[in-house]
Amino acid sequence: MESTEAKSSVTYSITSKDGFNILFTVRDEKASDLLDKMAIIEPALLKKGYIPQVKKSFGGGEKKPIEYVPDRKCPKCGSQLVYQTTATGKKMIKCSTQKWNPITKQSEGCPFIEWQN
Repeated sequence: MESTEAKSSVTYSITSKDGFNILFTVRDEKASDLLDKMAIIEPALLKKGYIPQVKKSFGGGEKKPIEYVPDRKCPKCGSQLVYQTTATGKKMIKCSTQKWNPITKQSEGCPFIEWQN
């Protein structure tokens, strides 16, 4: 038995003018045809007053600005130091080159950390 499911699809997460959250899925046999449909659908949704639901990164909301430590440089690499607070509320000063890699689940860059009391 052959499947009748379309090979390509796109799902829009939108909010109606009245505040209802909607998942709107469009399917097509060919990806190129689906892209053509998307070019028509997206402006039409906006014109009708639907609002795209924007996915937020974990932590939600806006990123707070980076707060640099004045008059100090990293003792290991010489880069700027930044203030940071962990998810559990612990305060620290760390090297600004240190970043979290969500794929490897490890921090990368300079390892300098100074825990605050």
